[in-house]
Amino acid sequence: MLIFINSSVVDNGDENSWDDETVLALENLASARREGKPLVMAKREIFKKIAQCRRLSQFARNTYNKLFNQSTQLESTQLESYLSAVTRYIELVNSCYEPEVVSNSGKQIIKVAPRFFNDSELVQKTILLCENIHDTILYETIAKIYLVWNNINIKIVCEGRGGGGNTISLEYINIQELKKRFCLCIVDSDKIAPDGNFGSTASLIQTQSDSNCINTQTFILDCREIENLIPNSILSELCSRNQERLKVLKIFENISSTAFEIRRFLDIKKGTRMKEIINASNPKIKSFWEVKTSLIPNISSSIDDWCQANWQCSNNSGECKCKISLGFGENTLSNTVEYLKHKNPHEIAKIVDKSMHSDWEKIGQVVMNWCIAGSPIRV
Repeated sequence: MLIFINSSVVDNGDENSWDDETVLALENLASARREGKPLVMAKREIFKKIAQCRRLSQFARNTYNKLFNQSTQLESTQLESYLSAVTRYIELVNSCYEPEVVSNSGKQIIKVAPRFFNDSELVQKTILLCENIHDTILYETIAKIYLVWNNINIKIVCEGRGGGGNTISLEYINIQELKKRFCLCIVDSDKIAPDGNFGSTASLIQTQSDSNCINTQTFILDCREIENLIPNSILSELCSRNQERLKVLKIFENISSTAFEIRRFLDIKKGTRMKEIINASNPKIKSFWEVKTSLIPNISSSIDDWCQANWQCSNNSGECKCKISLGFGENTLSNTVEYLKHKNPHEIAKIVDKSMHSDWEKIGQVVMNWCIAGSPIRV
């Protein structure tokens, strides 16, 4: 999280006039910045004034002095570039009795008083809460790719946590109630069409969480689930030595090239069958698939003509045999994460399909907002 110290925090007289809450907050922020957690920013003269405060520990003064020395004229433009890069950040201001969210030119600025950071827990790593620990690794990777695409030289630092179903909603609500940590929660939508219904996990978090909590944000994927974010180029690498997966990939690439919007709502792990669509109670789901499915070449070879013409299942009592797509298996995400471990962000940035850029950039921006951090400081 980017934390900007407004000049009003230290402009009120000399250091002896600063209240104890301000001094404690500056002490905690120095400790966190030294460890490379949140990105603490201020104008150069503010860092100089804080570094001269004798009420701070020597370690804190050294940290602010290091930040002051780094803040050359070039660093001043870097401050502006960081503030323009994020769309959500915290501004420490004086005389702010209650936290306030101000929207300005597409940005959300969370204004807080210094006492907001009197608890050192609030300057720890942002929690990235997802349904699976592998999810957190992929989202962190997506954010790093976003930095490469946008030439932003900064770090992404977070505390990844995974939990599924009811577990994740309970943990998220508990984090909100305690108000001791920053947390970004990303969950699958489990939608099978753009106007489809959310799955149980997304619905639970949406209805039970506090949308006004400034310490947290919920992000529900626009696509079905996290596997839909895996680019074809990476899926191809996973399939290179597996004949069964190569067969799946061929069908998948056929769909991606002719009806890409469907790709975002396929079941990547198990495959998608017509019956799932036909049984949907939401009429918008059926109309979406009816139009998009007709665009897939040779779809009649895997879907019964009667079923497609009538949008009904001819085999109500048994297993649906109309396969729109096949599945890559339950280990698709874990295999992807293992593959990514052996690649650096610049390598991955070059192979992500152009059609995936929009989804990756949207997620990358949100993760960067919450998990932006500076390198640890030696003092």
